[in-house]
Amino acid sequence: MIWLTWRQFRIQALIGGAVTVVVAAVFLATRGSLLQVARDMGYQGCTADCDQLANQFLQRVDGTQYSALQKYGSILLMVMPALVGLFWGAPLVARELEAGTHRLVWNQTVSRGRWLAVKLGGIGLATVVVAGLLTWAITAWASPIDRAGDWMSPDTFTVRGVVPIGYAAFAFVAGVTIGMLMRRTVPAMAVTLVVVVGAVFLSMFVLRPHLVAQTTYQGALTADRIHGIGLSINDPQRRVRIETQAPVKSAWVLSNDVVTSSGASWHGPYDPTRCGPGVPGGPEGCEQWIASQNLQQKVIYLGPDKFWPLQWRELGAFLVVSALLVAFCFWWIRRRVA
Repeated sequence: MIWLTWRQFRIQALIGGAVTVVVAAVFLATRGSLLQVARDMGYQGCTADCDQLANQFLQRVDGTQYSALQKYGSILLMVMPALVGLFWGAPLVARELEAGTHRLVWNQTVSRGRWLAVKLGGIGLATVVVAGLLTWAITAWASPIDRAGDWMSPDTFTVRGVVPIGYAAFAFVAGVTIGMLMRRTVPAMAVTLVVVVGAVFLSMFVLRPHLVAQTTYQGALTADRIHGIGLSINDPQRRVRIETQAPVKSAWVLSNDVVTSSGASWHGPYDPTRCGPGVPGGPEGCEQWIASQNLQQKVIYLGPDKFWPLQWRELGAFLVVSALLVAFCFWWIRRRVA
């Protein structure tokens, strides 16, 4: 049974293995030069003015081969779960049920449970290994850039650490489950793509913010915390939109509001003699006027210290769902598949 599974899966396995080796080799080979750039600029191992050095480091690598490698590595890890579900998971059982070749195996000495266990165990292990090696190589390579930038943002967090392993495992098992239910390869692949993409986006914006305790900051709004002001001179209500800086660098800001002392959101009205085009003092004078209104900044965020706890909890959530789908597959193939 193991030999048969390998024969059926060898092309996908060889392609996946070759891609993994090439990608890992490229990123590991260029990591030393990237770290050398960080050391030459004083960012690597800095003890003072680290924020300024981090910004200079990001400007230095922007537009270079390192920026391109970061972009393409992130794209690869973003699409990897969908590719696993499409080409490894969905056809695995659906193809045999559609063609009827499963009956040839079941009429021998191989039971349904063993047949499914070998497929899920062998190819599932290959999925985890490939995903783990890819995310390890890319995460290790990109760590200097991520720490200098915004590594808690949803788009970066999703393609770093261990969560891509959970996405890949879920995509594989979800593809197998959908293929078993639909018994048609092409429709199963289409549905798998929708399910995997939907699950990843739901995890990013619905599940993830609630996996760890959120941090709330509320303090006086000073002029130096105002990052930008948006207003319209034609607005009769003289509403103003204020952009404020987060209290912690590299945090994932869930909400960032300007409120009054009573806790109500504040959007003006602004004083047209202090804010607007052509007023004395310019934008700085408007910032000073806003700061004098006894306002507060209320920010709810997840700081960079929550990166790894959040990574492990999101991985655990996807592994639990994957385990439940595996249990369902064994139940379904014994009770419902003729």
